[in-house]
Amino acid sequence: MLRDGTWSDIDAANLVPGDVVRIEIGEVVPADLRLTGSGTASIDQSALTGESVPVRKHPGDPAFSGSVVKGGDTTGVVIATGTDTMFGKTAKLVAGAGAVSHAQKAMFQIGDFLIAVAVALAVILVFFEVFQNFDTQWSGSSAEITTHALGIVQFVLVLLVASIPVAMPAVFSVTMALGALELSKHKAIVSRLESIEEMAGVDTSAPTKPAP
Repeated sequence: MLRDGTWSDIDAANLVPGDVVRIEIGEVVPADLRLTGSGTASIDQSALTGESVPVRKHPGDPAFSGSVVKGGDTTGVVIATGTDTMFGKTAKLVAGAGAVSHAQKAMFQIGDFLIAVAVALAVILVFFEVFQNFDTQWSGSSAEITTHALGIVQFVLVLLVASIPVAMPAVFSVTMALGALELSKHKAIVSRLESIEEMAGVDTSAPTKPAP
């Protein structure tokens, strides 16, 4: 609404907190509003709250961005826009649902530890191979020195490749898949394999009542 009391159509992206918005039947609420009009509106906010039927909104009630007006018309003041709306906060929660599980963190830590140990052993090996009998091993012809250096490099590469747990992610995935298969036999559908390990630490037993 403009200062002279007239209404004007603007893009929802241009709304800022404090603007007055009029919503009517069939329209999508463009931002989080605090209803201020004298009328009421029936708003379908099932996409956010899961309610199966539209909710009757009265003056002073909130109207969330992305909900649909199913009946009535009223006005409201913008209280949040963009990522600050209820819809934006919900989207952030959904985006953060794919966090790394504890099992994956442990797997990465084990892999990093093995790689660090392998690198340390490789450095020690190179040090001893280079400085042990330095005068006899590195005083021959250039071809002998090259052959000896290539032998050290090959052994270091074999050590590094052998120490990297390349099969660990595959073993982890296969183990989780077998767990999902076992749960499917009990009519439980697993959408994320990592959730099996997370659910393993859940206690479903009823708490015991303290003795009187």
